[in-house]
Amino acid sequence: MWRPPQGLDYNFEAVYLWGAFGSGHISAWTVASDTGYTFKDAAWKPRFGLRADVASGDKDPTNPDLQSFNPLFPKGAYFGEESLLGPVNFMDLHPSADLHFSRKLTLTPAVDFFWRQSTKDGLYGVAVNLERSGKLTRDRYVGTNPELELDWTMNRHLTATEDINFFTAWLTYKF
Repeated sequence: MWRPPQGLDYNFEAVYLWGAFGSGHISAWTVASDTGYTFKDAAWKPRFGLRADVASGDKDPTNPDLQSFNPLFPKGAYFGEESLLGPVNFMDLHPSADLHFSRKLTLTPAVDFFWRQSTKDGLYGVAVNLERSGKLTRDRYVGTNPELELDWTMNRHLTATEDINFFTAWLTYKF
């Protein structure tokens, strides 16, 4: 479900996976949302947004049934350009603000807060690989990731982006 930017905008999606793997059954899910409001008449035309996402994690690693959501082919920059975590066994809240200094220059400060959905499952990387098992802790909170991104649209084909939280820059050419 989505609504294009007209003041209030939103994009919601839900996915459920089912099937079998070996002797176990698959039952996994995810819900993702991005909601925002743009103040078109204000200086810098700010858009204040909130992403709230959750993806299921495994309930019992000794049971052959699988509840960890597998996105199959996730995009690399799911939570931001640094891509520290993959979209498996997580909950996050991601407030942001887009500040449009001009039609071509946008600054986006944001922060992302991460938790594990299941404390019996671990942390996963972008390639859906298990980075840390959940065997040594039952803590739910994972961490906080502050972000600052600057985008310069040079023309309809070329955009330069600088992501401040890990010092990188690149050019994107669109046909």
